[in-house]
Amino acid sequence: MIYLKTGIGIEPRGNDLLIASLEGNFSGGTFTHFARIADYATRPADEVRREIQRFFRESGIGRDNIVLGIPRREVLLREIDLPAEVRDDLRQVLSYQVQSYAPTDEESYYFDHLPLDDGARAGKITVMLVMVRKSVVDGYLRLLAGFELHPAVVIPASMGLANLFLAGTKGADHKTCLLADCGTRSLEILALRGGKLVHSREAPGGDGRSRGDLLVDEVSEALSRMRLGPGDTIDRVVLTGESSAALREEIRARIPDSELLEESLRISAPLETRSHLREAAATLGLAHTGSAGSPALRVNLLPPEIRLRRMRWAHIPAAVLGGVILLLLAALALRPMVQNRVLSSALDREIEALREPVGRVQALQREAEELERKAGAMEALLSSRNRNLEILQQLTLGLPSDTFLTSYSNRDGTIQLVGLSGSSSELIPLLERSPLLRDVAQKGTIYRDTQTGRDRFTFEAKLENAP
Repeated sequence: MIYLKTGIGIEPRGNDLLIASLEGNFSGGTFTHFARIADYATRPADEVRREIQRFFRESGIGRDNIVLGIPRREVLLREIDLPAEVRDDLRQVLSYQVQSYAPTDEESYYFDHLPLDDGARAGKITVMLVMVRKSVVDGYLRLLAGFELHPAVVIPASMGLANLFLAGTKGADHKTCLLADCGTRSLEILALRGGKLVHSREAPGGDGRSRGDLLVDEVSEALSRMRLGPGDTIDRVVLTGESSAALREEIRARIPDSELLEESLRISAPLETRSHLREAAATLGLAHTGSAGSPALRVNLLPPEIRLRRMRWAHIPAAVLGGVILLLLAALALRPMVQNRVLSSALDREIEALREPVGRVQALQREAEELERKAGAMEALLSSRNRNLEILQQLTLGLPSDTFLTSYSNRDGTIQLVGLSGSSSELIPLLERSPLLRDVAQKGTIYRDTQTGRDRFTFEAKLENAP
């Protein structure tokens, strides 16, 4: 296996310190090593340092690419709209915003931001402002320095988890997803839309609710904060963390389409680390952030002066390593076997370089075929009589009195119904008895609307005798 870059994730979690390494390769990455240092903050520093040194020595990995994850409770997130004209001076403008949250020097913040909307059409830009108190970040950096650990990147731990999910699961960056980090003592919900973080919240506990009820309530809260439009649905609800499997069983009846992150994660794990996938998901996400060239959520809360200093030093070993690699390649290229390997690598790079343009051509071909299909369907629809009024009349007479529609559409003979009902489980049998509809099916997940107390549903059906 050829490893391209190794990332080290370090996450303070309660009284423990979690360390995970991900070694990047052409297939996505390998979860190679994991350690959980118990009671790291209260044990003698020398004892913890020796345990950490033993981990790095036995694993054979370096300490040059460490990403520190800050617990969600220490992170302040704010979505901010700004005029598009401030784009060139965005960091300076954001610093003024940050000052409004820090009335004293003791409460000042380190900050960074995530772009949400570039404002190309609306004349404004939207960003997610990410802030952590300086005292918190400095405290972690001092503590880790005592263990001879010097992070190159500092981010919220849950953003590392989001990076792992977006990069490690196929198609996640084009969908609307809820990602739940289910720890033994904490629960955090992240909402991701089109590869961007639009909501994050650590659930308050201790109010007597079961963990399943808490998760379902937090899913509803996330849906209300996302302001889904008519016809919008949640494509995936994904659980990870130490208690994710138990929680999935508890909520199966209420969110039947939920899934576990490890079921779709595109990374490999040997036997010695596979059992830690749930426990180490967020830490592994931090390691992925360090090994990836361009993670989906790019923030760094490391103080700018430290960041610049470490970047300068980072170029020296990289240059030395690059020179050594070039010399080795030159020597190995003299041997036929190595020449074959170099040729194979070159072909792989050519294939990878062609993947994107070929993908664009294939996408255009699929779009052309889809347009041709739609044109044919439109011709057929225009040649037949419009039956929408008949369908709406039948729905009005046939649906229960506590049910009403918020959206109706007929596209190429495919009917989509969106609405609210106090008896959603009875709707599909009623719709299937209609002489005008066939193949009635639920679209997405049914959720309880917190404002009306009714179930929000989305159904699809085919128009009978549609072309």
